[in-house]
Amino acid sequence: MNKEIHNCLNIQSKPLSFFFQKGSSTLGKKVLILGESLARNGWLESGRAFYSLQNKIVPTGKRLNEELLLIHMTLEECAFTEIAKCYISSNRKRLVECGSLCARHLLEQIHHNKPKVILSLGVVTKDILESTFQTKLQMGKASEVVYKTKKYLLLPLFHPSPANPFGHAKNITIINRNKNTLKKLIGE
Repeated sequence: MNKEIHNCLNIQSKPLSFFFQKGSSTLGKKVLILGESLARNGWLESGRAFYSLQNKIVPTGKRLNEELLLIHMTLEECAFTEIAKCYISSNRKRLVECGSLCARHLLEQIHHNKPKVILSLGVVTKDILESTFQTKLQMGKASEVVYKTKKYLLLPLFHPSPANPFGHAKNITIINRNKNTLKKLIGE
């Protein structure tokens, strides 16, 4: 499957549950992990973020779980969605366009599900969020963002993909540096 899928072109007709995985635990519902775009070997094939058709966690998911374990959580219990509800294959140039077109839908998903913490994955995701929330964000630095008077703590992380050789190590440092704040907000 290399053909792109652009749900962004009719995103306003999609329900808030569209490519949104709700948190499965009380603490997990307080944390939203925000990825870049739909993955072929995850959402599209298996219907689950970070899991293959064989129900095996993909390498990016394994790395993300190692990072989340620092705050005593797993991706399986956290809420999860993508900033772009599209499959862009290897056409990374489309990520900003698709993410921007899906931004309003994302904001409504956030408002509806009420996480306390948003962990965004990747520099481009952070850049789209800057535009969406009209604020300057810095990789690895927690910031408060507001939508419809509700405040959220947003922590931009590097993408944990094995294709990004330094992202995982940087995320370990970032999460350790923000561990107390994160644990306090999620009530752990």
